[in-house]
Amino acid sequence: MSWGDLAVVMVLVVLWASVAVRADRAGITAPMVFALAGVALAGDRALHITLSSGSIKLTAELTLVLVLFTDAARIRISSLRQDIGLPLRLLGIGLPLTVLLGALAAHLFFGQPGIWMVVLISACLAPTDASLGSGIVTNESVPSRVRRALNVESGLNDGIVAPLVSLAVAVLAGQAGEHGGPIALALREILIGAAIGVGAGCVAGWLLAYAVGKGWTSGGAAAVAMAAAAIGTYALAEAASGNGFVGAFIGGLCFGAFQGHLDRDVPEVAVGTGQLLACLVWFAFGAAMLRPALSSPDLARAAGYAVVSLTLVRMVPVAVALLGARLGWATVAFMGWFGPRGLASVVFALLASDELGHSASTLLTVVSVTVALSIVCHGVSANPLIRRYVSHISTREPGHPLLVTVDVPPARRPLGAGMTARDARPT
Repeated sequence: MSWGDLAVVMVLVVLWASVAVRADRAGITAPMVFALAGVALAGDRALHITLSSGSIKLTAELTLVLVLFTDAARIRISSLRQDIGLPLRLLGIGLPLTVLLGALAAHLFFGQPGIWMVVLISACLAPTDASLGSGIVTNESVPSRVRRALNVESGLNDGIVAPLVSLAVAVLAGQAGEHGGPIALALREILIGAAIGVGAGCVAGWLLAYAVGKGWTSGGAAAVAMAAAAIGTYALAEAASGNGFVGAFIGGLCFGAFQGHLDRDVPEVAVGTGQLLACLVWFAFGAAMLRPALSSPDLARAAGYAVVSLTLVRMVPVAVALLGARLGWATVAFMGWFGPRGLASVVFALLASDELGHSASTLLTVVSVTVALSIVCHGVSANPLIRRYVSHISTREPGHPLLVTVDVPPARRPLGAGMTARDARPT
């Protein structure tokens, strides 16, 4: 990616930010705009955006790390302990079923690509991205328990799936791990990442809180330190052969325990940095992934798989996971539909492509088409479906378990969206 490419994206960011709130009300999201711009402008020979550019993969990884860390830092661990049931259901039951069902669907759609390739396709598309349906997790008319469950699920599922993605890539590349079986290797990466996340998050959070309390630093410097803590946690976990994405999320959770002692604008600056990088990633996604996918010979099958992935592969496992939770069919359907595929899927596909080369062409096509369809469908449907869902649940009796009030921190917001006083307070 050249300096000219970067200048084009930054101009688009400024233009988008000036109309972001009005566009969001109309169901037009930043990923839609920047991915479409990437597709439209990629034909210009002046642009130099290709998958061979290491800057794209690095930018995508850092973006996901910042998003994971800042999202986790917004979650109150105390309130999460009080209402852990729904996220545990979605992650402990729904996520494994999603991977299993997605792999079966990939086998049916793409014939005999091998068990590890279908596992890789399914694992890349299993994580959800709350930012693509940001109205769901920021709209206070949606029950707090629903918003929290979807936000925590989105924050953790990419870190949980990452070891499986790494394992599948290693096997396909002929680099199977030397430190034990697949399950042991995956658990080892998760445990190392989590341990480093706890240590780094607690140390960074305590140090900044202490420094702010003593008046040694300002909010601006603390915001820079928060972004550095996110990237540093990821880098340390990767250097220790752990899972960096798990480390980033767990580190954010621990860092968030000290948020009450920091300036309320500290996380907002870090979030803004992540949003800016995300715009760059979505532009590169449109130019380097989606545009080639649209001319791929696998396009028709990829489109069919994308539809199944966003519906049956997502909604059936969610319905199974929520059996016995007494949430009602409307809530189960609502939570099942809003499982957008986004940034994590793009990052995983880029990592796989970097290792597997041409043999990852089908994977890139499937991920590109699925994410593109999700960007459009979940972005456009968010506002109208929220209105219908809220209208439905407003008729429930006050004592219904869905309507039990539990504090939920603000989650990812679309670029340029307004921030209320309540949103600004640290959680």
